[in-house]
Amino acid sequence: MEKYSNLSFVKQKELLRDFCSALLTLQTEEEAVNFLVDLLTKEEVIKLAKRIKIAQLLLQGNKYRKIVETLNVSQATVAKVALWLKEGGDGFKLIFKREKKRSNKIEPGENFGLAINEWKRFKKRYPSMFWPSLLVEGIINSADKKEKEKFKKVFEKLDHRSKIYKEVNEIFKR
Repeated sequence: MEKYSNLSFVKQKELLRDFCSALLTLQTEEEAVNFLVDLLTKEEVIKLAKRIKIAQLLLQGNKYRKIVETLNVSQATVAKVALWLKEGGDGFKLIFKREKKRSNKIEPGENFGLAINEWKRFKKRYPSMFWPSLLVEGIINSADKKEKEKFKKVFEKLDHRSKIYKEVNEIFKR
């Protein structure tokens, strides 16, 4: 695929218009979640969601330090979003203005649960991308109580910040 920066200005504009048109066809929050899960990786979705939340918190008057602590982001990220808001930020401001007007607001837990379900659906659709975690999950789920305890002791020795530890820990919680 040709890099975006190598495309002509006309082609870049056309791609952006097509992308925006695709977004505008979405009618429900569920459709938007499905589209984003298909389009982006989990990390990309989280990065974009954090940027939006940073903008919202800045517009509400929150201090950098509080945002950094709340969202576990760097001050540089907060500063970048603050610069975007200062230089324009019309898109962010419009979204938050309209969001305030929405009367049938969905609880945050519901949004997160919907996103998690879509992520699980994505994992099932593309199992070859997730075979290590699916293998571990299958082994743990098929193990008896004694074997599960042995697995748990082994995984407790892992670095608690590692991705594999967090994934396996979630399997044990089920």
